[in-house]
Amino acid sequence: MKGVKKGSAQAASYAEREKRRKELQTVKVIAITQQMILDAVALTLNEEFGLGEERLKRFQVAFDKKYAEIRSLEKDDTQDGEYSRHMIEKALQAACGKYYAPYEERYDFKILYNGKEVTL
Repeated sequence: MKGVKKGSAQAASYAEREKRRKELQTVKVIAITQQMILDAVALTLNEEFGLGEERLKRFQVAFDKKYAEIRSLEKDDTQDGEYSRHMIEKALQAACGKYYAPYEERYDFKILYNGKEVTL
């Protein structure tokens, strides 16, 4: 089997295909995670708060709209994401009141990876 020369057109083509494959995988993980969250929230709203099918449908439509709004806000922001984070935090403070937890607390993820605690 012949090797691929570094810097060749074939190598560049392979690198571009790999980049697209990884990007698509990332989008897939995000979409699946979004749907899993929506499923968990819908079940919680039904089981704990008694929302029926009509209100759950309204919630799903509103959730999809809000999620798209947040993604758009982040996409259109500068690279540091400062504006979008500020706007989201401001809205969450108003919504959650005394139960609001700052971004740094909500996104302080620690997992066990290969037997060691890792902060994401």
